[in-house]
Amino acid sequence: MSSPTVTVLSHTFTHPISRPKTAHSVTLGIPDNATAGYSPPQAIWFYDAPKHSAVFSTKALTKSLQQVLSAYPAFAGRLENIPYRSDGDWSERFGRLRVNYGTEADPGVETVIARCETPLAEIIPNAEQRGKVWSASDVPFTLFSGQDIKIALHDGLETGGLPAAIVKITTFACGGIAIAVRLQHVLGDAQAFLRFVHDWAATHRAMVRDLPLPVLEPIFNPRILDERAAGDINSLEPDPAISEAAEKLPVHRYDWWASAANCPEPFQHRTKPAPELDDANPPPLGLPLDWKDWDVTQPTPHYVLHYTAQDISQMYHSLSPSPHQYEFSRLDALLAHLWSSIILSRQISPSDPVFLNFAFNFRPRLSPPLPSSLLGVPACMIHASSTASRAYKHQTRELAIAIRSAINSMNSETIPVFLHDVAHHVDAQRFWQLFGGRHHVMVTSWLQHGMCEVEFGAGARPRFVEALMPGWIIQLMEARYGDRIDEEGNVVDGEGEEAVDGDGRDGGVSVRDGVDKGGQERPWWSSGVDLSFNLENEVVERLLQESLY
Repeated sequence: MSSPTVTVLSHTFTHPISRPKTAHSVTLGIPDNATAGYSPPQAIWFYDAPKHSAVFSTKALTKSLQQVLSAYPAFAGRLENIPYRSDGDWSERFGRLRVNYGTEADPGVETVIARCETPLAEIIPNAEQRGKVWSASDVPFTLFSGQDIKIALHDGLETGGLPAAIVKITTFACGGIAIAVRLQHVLGDAQAFLRFVHDWAATHRAMVRDLPLPVLEPIFNPRILDERAAGDINSLEPDPAISEAAEKLPVHRYDWWASAANCPEPFQHRTKPAPELDDANPPPLGLPLDWKDWDVTQPTPHYVLHYTAQDISQMYHSLSPSPHQYEFSRLDALLAHLWSSIILSRQISPSDPVFLNFAFNFRPRLSPPLPSSLLGVPACMIHASSTASRAYKHQTRELAIAIRSAINSMNSETIPVFLHDVAHHVDAQRFWQLFGGRHHVMVTSWLQHGMCEVEFGAGARPRFVEALMPGWIIQLMEARYGDRIDEEGNVVDGEGEEAVDGDGRDGGVSVRDGVDKGGQERPWWSSGVDLSFNLENEVVERLLQESLY
């Protein structure tokens, strides 16, 4: 396929249709600040031509974006660093951020309207054509993503009045459309990001159908989580007992300041403490990143694998019976299978330690739970650890136990400990909770966030959704494509796979309880799952040739 041409038609900044009555300046939350150097949550939704072309009018989409931003004014705001004070409270330690919004100085959401004369079907095959294994390396997703536009903190450092969110809308000659959204990570994790996109879609549906606007109730209040931290987060020194407990949690504490040796050039700036910290007397250097284990220059082809509901059910039942203290979920089974497959494909020495790193959502894990509508990043990366021998011995159940053990260790008693520890970091971005080396597998689960249920009023789900992950992160989402949806949001002729027996449990990893648009409970595995990844060439070859997936 020859690369399509995309022409930019307009480049503007979108603001809420009604700004807050007063200016706001909000200090971001304890875990929010730590994600400044992480890749922003971003995705592209590709839709076929609707029956009524007015549904995808770029003017109407921009207008509905203005409307939804009235409920999300911080997303149109301006991020800035809080001045450092060595004797200040936790929010005045280095690398802490705030967002200012509700003034004429707000940058707004950078909005790009573009045109592509190539029909969408020539770029993105449908679900049947993609099949079980789809090589997506030749699809020029970057043309439709807006990734060429600088977002605030794009390098973990620069704010400079740059936008905190970017939208790119590309119309196709066939009448189809691509809607790309990118949000700076410090303002929202996957759940917050997808809530915003769903709310935009619901608002747009109402406006194009001349219906009452939906009531949107996102909560932007980082203090809700900060107040759950253990001990005194404003004291000059952390509580030694709490710090000791934090070190036992399944959270990597890779120290950028100890990682200059062999560090790739794009990351070098992160290995040097800021000049402001010369007199800060920070704690001793910690665990360095092992750059010999990660070749960031190695080509990594992009693939999408599809697991059916039956595949996932077989993985799940292979773990049973389980010991009483471990109640596995289907997500545990899928993650264990994936972890084992990649260990074997990478041919890791059996005695070597291996890690599965995955995003962990605090919202349902605290007592009382945090509101599901809470924005920001009430989450962290945690890891399960084992040895590669488990994969060679086909001990997937033991890998699942390691996963479930890591999940169970993060709870209402330990999450406050984590928050205390992170609040006392001298530099919010000094420690990294993840790594992309050969001995690590990194997964983010966007299951039960309805990525394929984002419906802008055309009466159909997207042709495809691309989550635009960095090359070293594997992304999971439901594969619910092509269902027809009526005006009330009910699926009327879904073609998804038949759901296999349910166990009533979610996986506890960046998921929330999901309900279909029509209100009917639908297990996340019922239509199968798409796994999107970029792995090393030889690893992908072994994975596919030996059917290890």
